[in-house]
Amino acid sequence: MPKKFARNCRISKVIEISGHAARKVFFVLLFIASASGCLASATINGLSGTMLVPGLEVLPPGGARAAVHMVGESKFNEASFKGVFAFSDDSEVAVIKRFSIDGKQDQTDPVFAGKYKIRSNMAVAAFIDPNEDYQNSVMLLNGLPGNRIVLGLGTNIAMNENQKKASFGRYTEKGATVDPVFFVMGASLNIDLDTTLTMDYAGNDFVIGLRHSFDEALSLDFGFYTPDRIHETSRYVVGANFGF
Repeated sequence: MPKKFARNCRISKVIEISGHAARKVFFVLLFIASASGCLASATINGLSGTMLVPGLEVLPPGGARAAVHMVGESKFNEASFKGVFAFSDDSEVAVIKRFSIDGKQDQTDPVFAGKYKIRSNMAVAAFIDPNEDYQNSVMLLNGLPGNRIVLGLGTNIAMNENQKKASFGRYTEKGATVDPVFFVMGASLNIDLDTTLTMDYAGNDFVIGLRHSFDEALSLDFGFYTPDRIHETSRYVVGANFGF
């Protein structure tokens, strides 16, 4: 084989291999960008995250999100408004207002929450609930950046014996007091650049959801609650997030 031909053959193989490697790197970078490029949205319980569980990410400094969610079985019977505000690149606070929409007189005080990002894969969150039948919740969150997988361990803190409920935690049966220690899990997978599949476990509630972002100013949520120890039938949630 002539030396010139052999050299050209080797060069063409190197170019071919380099082309395959470049395509692989491109697809990996595209996956990483799609997995972590979505703007954080407010959860049902407040703070930014997946559908129920606070995520590891925080809103951009000076950023804010407002959200409304409605939950029910055959019809919606409860709802919540929340606002999330970020004052720095590692912390955010939220105010949550729960209320009934099925005609019941159910006046509740606002819930206050905060999250601090310790590092890219770790954060702490706290929920201060002043309502007389709810406990406060504190949790440590760990996982993969971008809210792809978030695992958390937390505790509920009761100020008196009448506080039997909490936003997070497991119940042994209907009417029982929530467990003092709880485990949470949140996960997200980008179906495309604008739609995310979420899966959350908050100690009692398990929700599979979809979040579709139209732009940074608007995203819509839809979720399915499986039956649990308190609710014998499945429930649905719909909501909207608004960015500022």
